[in-house]
Amino acid sequence: MSAYRPLTAASLIDYLASHIPLKERLGGNAADWTAREVSDGNLNTVFIVSGPAGSLCCKQSLPYVRVDPTWAMPLERTLFEARWMQSVSAAVGHQIPALYHLDEGLFLIVMENLDTHHVLRGALIQGTAPAGFGARIGEFVGHAAWATSWRALPFEDVHALRDIFSRNLALTRITVDLVLTDPYRRDCQRNRWISPEMDDPVAELQDDIALHAAVERLQERFLSVDQALLHGDLHTGSVMISGDDVRVIDGEFAVFGPIGFDLGMFIANLVMNAYAQPDHDEWMRDEIALLWSSFQHAYQEREENTDTRGDVGSLRAKKAEGRAGSSPWAAERSRFMHQVMHDLAGFAGLEMIRRTIGFAQIADYDAAGDRPSQIEARRRALATGRRLILKAGRIDTVASLLDHV
Repeated sequence: MSAYRPLTAASLIDYLASHIPLKERLGGNAADWTAREVSDGNLNTVFIVSGPAGSLCCKQSLPYVRVDPTWAMPLERTLFEARWMQSVSAAVGHQIPALYHLDEGLFLIVMENLDTHHVLRGALIQGTAPAGFGARIGEFVGHAAWATSWRALPFEDVHALRDIFSRNLALTRITVDLVLTDPYRRDCQRNRWISPEMDDPVAELQDDIALHAAVERLQERFLSVDQALLHGDLHTGSVMISGDDVRVIDGEFAVFGPIGFDLGMFIANLVMNAYAQPDHDEWMRDEIALLWSSFQHAYQEREENTDTRGDVGSLRAKKAEGRAGSSPWAAERSRFMHQVMHDLAGFAGLEMIRRTIGFAQIADYDAAGDRPSQIEARRRALATGRRLILKAGRIDTVASLLDHV
């Protein structure tokens, strides 16, 4: 435990040199190391420290939002990211970076440096992402969701885990405001859009009472349904890729909630990429279908092949599960997956709207080229987001989802 202070490149090197396991990972002496800041997110500072034997990624919280020092922010967010990594690592294995060190006083985490990887969002914009990444994301969500669910753990363990992440109030408040609320308020100063072309569709959305009622249902789902531990901010900017190696990073928004939230957030970003780059349309459709099928397979595989069960589903017998699709267990599984899809569709709609007119927008739209194309991509995103939110309860399958986008 160390007394908190914002680290610089020089002071970080001194810190790492005083911790033998970290020093050994870098190799040589501190004089041989280099540290460079690579912060590109909204909240934290990130340094890459390199030495003769290897490199480390070091992430530290600031007492404010990095991109807006006037916005005060509790320091604990890196602690929640570390707790998230510890909670899901056994289930997802190499699909997240390895966590090497946590200093709770400095609010500093030291982890594996993914120096051979690239951010998925940038790779999609450039058209260099390998096909099939959707399968890896589906597997990740399926494995993490099962391992932290009431179906996998006794309720005592779920409550203990849920209690940890129920204290992640500051970042959950950001989600509630920026994703679930702000875009639908006329007087919210954090909203922004291209004017005057987008003025009318934004005004229609912010005056749409039927839409607001449907958003309220999703607010309730997010805040009251604790199915599993979520990543909480799963989008193409929080995924690193290198060939077939896909890693999920930045779990600081982790919170218990409906499984469809993570799936919907990620899929929405694929849809918006296709709207900005129409030549990606079939590619993104394929990735969405692959993601959903891989999620179902990963979740169901864990469900069928786990010897121990939580309190939900504890009455199932494996031999009964393996029977033909007419069994009651098959019907219950179908009901569960339909509900995940309902949630997925609704939260995807929320993500498309907030990334188009809210505080934290996406770079994909800039890839549309000229201004008319960018406007068209944004208008499509708003229209599709509204449609998904309103019709979420009737979207049961990935085919139906794709019909609506």
